Amino acid sequence: MKNANKKRNAIVANNTSAITKNEVQTSYEQTFLQMDTVQARGNKSIYLSPEHHERLTRIIQIIGDDKIPLFAYLNNILDHHFKVFEDAISKEYKEKYKALF
Repeated sequence: MKNANKKRNAIVANNTSAITKNEVQTSYEQTFLQMDTVQARGNKSIYLSPEHHERLTRIIQIIGDDKIPLFAYLNNILDHHFKVFEDAISKEYKEKYKALF
């Protein structure tokens, strides 16, 4: 499944017509605008620029039919980001991490 998502993202990113716009829209909604039943609002605060907050809120309201809270949408975006860039992040982290001893 993980490789299938990477492949789909690569196809979409390459702007080919292998995946229709409707499939991308459905995939986006399924990936980002679904509330996981075990998600709970944490007690951590984050700060966003007003522009990002406005965009995210509008996406949730319009595409997500206002059925998902902002924290859940952001959590889904971050989950996806870490899955897609896991190898690159790990590689750079290991390169830059200096052991104390």
